[in-house]
Amino acid sequence: MFQVVLRFIGIQSKVVASEKAVATLGGMIAIFSCFTITALFTDSTGAVAILPSMGAATVLLFAVPHGQLSTPWALFAGNLFSAAIGVTCAYYVEGIYLAAPLAVSVSILVMHLTRSLHPPGGATALAAVIGGDAIADLGYWYIVTPTLFNCFILFAIALIFNNLFVWRRYPQSLMQYHEAGYHPDTRRIKMRHIHAAIARSELVIDASDEQIKHIIDLADEILHQELIAGSELELGAYYTNNKPGPRWSVRQVTDQRKDYDTDQYVLTYRVIEGEGKGQSQTCSFTEFAKWASSRIHPRNPG
Repeated sequence: MFQVVLRFIGIQSKVVASEKAVATLGGMIAIFSCFTITALFTDSTGAVAILPSMGAATVLLFAVPHGQLSTPWALFAGNLFSAAIGVTCAYYVEGIYLAAPLAVSVSILVMHLTRSLHPPGGATALAAVIGGDAIADLGYWYIVTPTLFNCFILFAIALIFNNLFVWRRYPQSLMQYHEAGYHPDTRRIKMRHIHAAIARSELVIDASDEQIKHIIDLADEILHQELIAGSELELGAYYTNNKPGPRWSVRQVTDQRKDYDTDQYVLTYRVIEGEGKGQSQTCSFTEFAKWASSRIHPRNPG
C-alpha cells in the first residue's frame, strides 16, 4: 500500500549531492545577477525588476538544464509570447476573473503551437494581469523589460555556469557526445540469451517472479556484452558509464587482445572525459562491460 501511495504522489528519484550543489549555487547566482543587473540598468524594483516567473525558469535552467522545457527557445519564446498575451488580456478583457484564466490558457495553447512549452510562461502571462499598477503601467513595454531583459540575463548565466561542468551542457545541443549503440529492449533477447542466463543464474526452472526478473536482467546483460563485443571489432569506439555528476566518464578503446574467455579478453582504453582524463589503462572485457552503459559518438571527432 505504501509503495502504491509513493507511486501515486510521484516522489522524484534521488539526485547526487554534486548535482544538488551545482543547481543550488547556479540558482543563487542567476537570481542575484538577474535582480541586480535589471535594477541597475532600468532603475526598477520588485516585480518590475524581476518577474516571479523567473524563479521557476531558474529551477529549470539549473536543476534540469538538459530538459526540453529548459531550452533557449522555450525560455525566450515561452515567456515573450506569454507576456504579450498577458498584456493583451489585461488591456482588452473586462474583469480580472476572466482575463487571468484567459491569459494563462491562451499562453498554453500558443506555447504548444510554437513548440515552446515553458511552465514559467504561464506565470509571466498571469503577472501581466494581476501584477498591479506597477506592471500595468508598463503596457506592452512589459514584454521588453522586465521579461526579455530577465530572460537574456538568465540565459547568459545558464550558458556560462552550466558549461563549467563537463557532465553538463546548456543548451543540450552543446553536448559533446550522442548515444549510439546499446538500448535495453527485451524484444531483442533470443532463446540463447535466456538459456545462457538460466545457466549463469544457477536457479531452478520453477522460478518466482523475482527469479524470472533476475533471469531477464541477466539475459539483457549478456546481450549488452555481445553488442559491446561486436562493436569492439572496430578500434576507437567511445563508451560512457552514464553516471550522474562528476562520476560521468567517457572511454575510448585503443587496443584489445581477444579471447573467448571474457575474463582473458583484455582491453586497453584511454579516458577521454572524467576522472583520470588522458590516462591509458587496461582491464578485462568483463570489467569493461560492467562499467560501460552505452556506446556514444563524439559530435565533432578530433
